Amino acid sequence: MDRSTEFTFGIPWVMSFFHQDWTLDASTEAEAVADQFVEELEPAAVLLVRRDARLLHDGLSPDRLTVLWEACVEGGEYFFHRGRIADGAAWMRQVLEVCDAWLARRPDTVTLSETDQYEGRELTGQVLSAVDEFSGVLDQETAQALAECVRRCTPDLAFRLLLRALCVKSDSLSPHYLRLSKEQYARLAALGRVFRYGEYVVSDIEHLVDT
Repeated sequence: MDRSTEFTFGIPWVMSFFHQDWTLDASTEAEAVADQFVEELEPAAVLLVRRDARLLHDGLSPDRLTVLWEACVEGGEYFFHRGRIADGAAWMRQVLEVCDAWLARRPDTVTLSETDQYEGRELTGQVLSAVDEFSGVLDQETAQALAECVRRCTPDLAFRLLLRALCVKSDSLSPHYLRLSKEQYARLAALGRVFRYGEYVVSDIEHLVDT
């Protein structure tokens, strides 16, 4: 059984909504998420977001959550400075409310497949090693928050957040960008295969490979 999507999913997918111009299309952060939750969206997409948001909210402190969100969103250092959201925990509660509102409008009960529920607990050591490998690239607080996410949430979620953090970090270093060696990318891709991710989850950062 495969994942329900070939693409990035869960909270890392939601993070991609917040590009530098998102305020042109939505007046609040919650509205920006709700606008992407169209009626035709597959229920699994919303359930995966909800699952990630709950794991983060219940597993990490508000400060750790704030650090992770800021590190994984374009212009994330400004996200909580608009005065509408206190911290990462408060934001995850808003995301959960958006998810619940969308799911409440569905007449049927939906559940995640066995593959989508896979957390990769036995991969804890490998994901921690991946976080440690890039701890010199990411700032110390981000690396510590990711390591805590591995232990207190799930290796699956932490690994997807690591991929997102690397992409955002590279963009912030423009025009020099962060470069990955072929060997580093191969290790990340191998982990992605073990997690049974779709084709485009890890390949989102393939453009960072130093050719």
